Amino acid sequence: MGNEFRSSLAALLTDLVAPVGGYYLLRAFDVPPVWALLLSGLPPALRVLYTLVTRRRVDGIGLLVLMFLAVGLATTLMTGDARLMLVRGAWFSTLAGVWLLASLVVGQYPTTYQAARALLPGRGSRLDSAWEERPSFRRTWRTLTVVWGVGSLVHSGLSIGMAYTLPVDDVPALDAGLSIAFFVGLQVITQILLIHEGTLRQVMRPSTVDYSPGKG
Repeated sequence: MGNEFRSSLAALLTDLVAPVGGYYLLRAFDVPPVWALLLSGLPPALRVLYTLVTRRRVDGIGLLVLMFLAVGLATTLMTGDARLMLVRGAWFSTLAGVWLLASLVVGQYPTTYQAARALLPGRGSRLDSAWEERPSFRRTWRTLTVVWGVGSLVHSGLSIGMAYTLPVDDVPALDAGLSIAFFVGLQVITQILLIHEGTLRQVMRPSTVDYSPGKG
């Protein structure tokens, strides 16, 4: 748990705090907004490259981070438009929202359930048993997928609105605050729905406790 917490904290600092802090630090030295946005986006990309070098693997999200950085560089060189740089995160949220909602009709499991299964590899068989035997369990994860998918699309729309209506220098901090607010809000909804359904508590019990479909 300690290692997971440190990894999550490092990811938060690298992917959110460093870009926002870096942007305002660069602006304090009169770096033009578009270049400050580009350079402040380097920490997440460097984290992905570090993972690639040390673990010899990179996940889909990591590839998207690198892709958005490349698109941002191309945008900077071709247009010099800072507002296009501001909405790069919004395009990520849009893709995430579409991906989540599409998983409801494509594939065996919705994305939120797949994510939970990946985070709880030792509980995979229990989760699958609950999925097969409990309609309420399946309904809860499908509902969560809709919540996160729609939430991602709404977040994207608000981010784009801010990028094109507010002063450029106001947007990075406000967008970071918006991202945190959405993430916390969606997490609260997630926990409420999971607690209400109840099965996950049984799934998380120590392996010495027998869990089989139909019990509990």
